[in-house]
Amino acid sequence: MVSEKETPGGKAKPETAVAPPATTTPTPAPEAVTAAPDTASTSEAAPETTPSAPVSTEAQAAEIIRKHVLLSAAAGVIPLNFVDTAALAVVQLRLLKELSELHGVDFRGDIGRSAVGTLFATVAPTALAGGLLGSMAFNMALRSVPVIGTVTRLATQPAFNSAFTYALGKVFQQHFASGGTFLTFQPEKVKTYFREKFEEARRRKGAAPEAAEAAA
Repeated sequence: MVSEKETPGGKAKPETAVAPPATTTPTPAPEAVTAAPDTASTSEAAPETTPSAPVSTEAQAAEIIRKHVLLSAAAGVIPLNFVDTAALAVVQLRLLKELSELHGVDFRGDIGRSAVGTLFATVAPTALAGGLLGSMAFNMALRSVPVIGTVTRLATQPAFNSAFTYALGKVFQQHFASGGTFLTFQPEKVKTYFREKFEEARRRKGAAPEAAEAAA
């Protein structure tokens, strides 16, 4: 706004009104936008597990035979006549049962016992085949002598039990693997193979060849 103001010379001098300084309202600083931290948790990756290869039927059968070979050897040191024989029969029937279950074959204990008896006759020393020293009666009598009997038992029975059980397991494993059952088992047809496996185990001092190789 401009106003006139009189001066001493009578001449008005325009006066310029000074406008009050404008007050500026400070603009508030924009609030800092704090970015929320990424709270998404990254779960640790589970370690990858490599699936183990399935064990073959043949490998499982070998383990079953090996286990029962050891049990039959333990039965040979039982210091009671006939008790050791009964224990061996239980071990061998259980061997046949586990092998039959492995191959999905129905177990027949009666046929199993008959087969064991028939195969036993092919390798067991008898009075007619081996003379007096080879007869079972003489061996039983010798084993009844307190000291000599114990030594004889420990020296012969575990090795014989192991070899016999090993050959028995190999024969039935071959039979079941080829699709056979207890009803189709014919001991007369496997005698040669049974003797071969029996002698093979005897050369290994009664131990199953698979177990002996693993120990070596």
